[in-house]
Amino acid sequence: MDKGKTIGLYLFVGGILLLLIYGLYQFVKEIGGMNIIIAIGVGAMILGIIILLISLIFEQTSDMKKRKEEIKKEDFEP
Repeated sequence: MDKGKTIGLYLFVGGILLLLIYGLYQFVKEIGGMNIIIAIGVGAMILGIIILLISLIFEQTSDMKKRKEEIKKEDFEP
């Protein structure tokens, strides 16, 4: 990837993480007046979304590496 694209991607992901952390902070502040079942459900949903996003990123990077290897092998064959 280009250096500009890489920096932009890191800034984008960093901004998303910053907003998620701030949202979780606000959620924890407000949890005192909330039903515990709702709090656990929302927390589980947020955790599930984070796990899905991380697994998707790892899957895409591994697929990209495999594709690059396959292309290199094909280029050298007559």
